[in-house]
Formats: sequence, structure tokens, C-alpha cells
Amino acid sequence: MGTYKPGAFGPFNGRIGDVVASRWKGLNVVKNRPAKSTKPATANQLDQRARFGLVTGFTSKAADLIAIGFRNLDGKVTAGNILAKEMMKSAILGVYPDYELDFPGISLSQDGKLDLGAKLKVQALAEQTVEVSWVSGAMPTKVADVTDGVHILLYNSDKNKIIQSAEGLVRGDNRVTIYVPGSFIGDKVHCYLFFASSKNKEVSPTAYLGVLTVLA
Repeated sequence: MGTYKPGAFGPFNGRIGDVVASRWKGLNVVKNRPAKSTKPATANQLDQRARFGLVTGFTSKAADLIAIGFRNLDGKVTAGNILAKEMMKSAILGVYPDYELDFPGISLSQDGKLDLGAKLKVQALAEQTVEVSWVSGAMPTKVADVTDGVHILLYNSDKNKIIQSAEGLVRGDNRVTIYVPGSFIGDKVHCYLFFASSKNKEVSPTAYLGVLTVLA
């Protein structure tokens, strides 16, 4: 992979012949189009592809939230790649080809210094709504900042779709009610929450709040 300087018409994305151009980590990059192999995949390759596809199916959906949770990264490794690597190691259950994600084992943030709070709770309410609540601080010796951002992910494992909390939600709100689409009714939804400081790059650990079934 190499970089290039845009010409008179600016940067381009896509494939031209055997060269693929894209934007990566703020750089304009080009690389050769990978050649297609005529060899049948080995059992190990099929296993890895199944695991990788399962993991990236999750991380690609939650990319924006993951970027916040892993915003302390140095270098050019993306947050999604870091989380995908961790999930490949410790968040997959079952044997090939019947793999499934270990949802409680997924963390959307690096374990940071921020207090995670207490009495974290999620519940399904009528009319396609989910309520998430928390108590601002759990550490007696440290006062939690009520301006910390609250980041919530609802993952529909039946349809591989997500709902994220709206921007502007802060620790001092203590609860939020999230509306989900009618297509989610009867589906299982997994809930995650973490805090991110509005004043610096600190984040809290991620809390897996459990799984619920969306009500009509």
C-alpha cells in the first residue's frame, strides 16, 4: 500500500484497472487489487472467514460508537480493527460453522479511568421503547462529572441492526427512553453503555446491561 498526492481534480476513490484507491486514517492511499485464488479454501481458512465475518458484521454496524470508546489509540490502527481482534480471541462461542457472538464478552471501550456509575438498568417498555437508567457516581472518593457523555448501543441480534442513543445525552440525565422501529418487536436486543468525558479523552469501561425482548 502506498500514498499519493491528489491531482488537479482532487482525490479519487475506487478501482482503476488493478489499482484500488481509498481514504484511510486521513491519507489518500493506493494498493494493488488482490488476485483471486483458484485454490479451494482450507478448513482453517473457512473457519477464520466465518469468525471474521461474524465479528465484522457487528463492528461495522457500531463503528461510530467504537471510535469514541477507543479514542485513546495511538498510531494508525483503527478502533474497529482493535475491537475485531479482541472479539476474535474472546467473544465467539460455538464450533464451525455454528458460531455466535458472546455478547456479554464484548467491550465497546477501552477500560478507562472514568467511573461507570451504579444501578445500571435496562428494561423494555410498551410501544417499542427501551428505558436505560443509571446513578451518576459509584466511587465515594470521586465525584462523577455530570457532563460526561453517555453512549448506549442497542444491538438487535436477530436482524443484525443497531440503535444508538442520541448525541447530547449526559451522565446527569440519569435515564433515557429510546424508541426502536416496529420491525424490532419480538426481537432480542442486547444493551451496552459507557461514559466518555466531554473535557478530555477518558472513557469508562463498558457495561453489558443484558438482553431484552422488544414489546409492541
